[in-house]
Amino acid sequence: MTTEEKILQAAEDEMLERGFEGARMRSISEKAEINKGLLHYYFKSKEALLIKVFQKTFREIFVSLEEVFQSDAPLFEKVELAVDKYSDFLIKYPRLPLFIITEMNRNPEKHMMRMRKAGVNPPFGSLVAELEENKKSGLIRKDFASEQFIMNMMGLILFPLIAKPMIMFMNDMTQAEYKTLITNRKKEVTAILIKDIKAN
Repeated sequence: MTTEEKILQAAEDEMLERGFEGARMRSISEKAEINKGLLHYYFKSKEALLIKVFQKTFREIFVSLEEVFQSDAPLFEKVELAVDKYSDFLIKYPRLPLFIITEMNRNPEKHMMRMRKAGVNPPFGSLVAELEENKKSGLIRKDFASEQFIMNMMGLILFPLIAKPMIMFMNDMTQAEYKTLITNRKKEVTAILIKDIKAN
């Protein structure tokens, strides 16, 4: 692992644990096992670090989803693949959704600016276009709003991860049982999404 990769991993851990405001450059340098001067050599500010973390993290999932949506797979297979990849990504980064929601609510304009600077663009445009096209072919309901599909997919996957402590408490679950629940949920989410948009 290069020094920059160590810094980005340390920054990601620090920011997801403490939030952007609570994260400290000194803590990041300690986690990366480098001195603070070397950290500032690579990244002049915490803001620059966050943008790089966004670039690294979101590119991972957005590129993956774009590959699915641009593929020649049938629409419903794309839905299944997208749910699988998006779920696995959020299971890999369980603290990311709450961090993003917190930052977005704290300063929406600044968050959008960071995303633009990071050069990451949501990959759902091609999916929306395909959904609209399949309305014409009769595969999916003509009265269905494509934007609703995106929100439904995000909500069905995100909520159980954000609400993990509550879900575990309400169902008296162990960590292992919760992990099994989330893994199995991918098929459930796919079925719900397809049933909702599929024409009768």
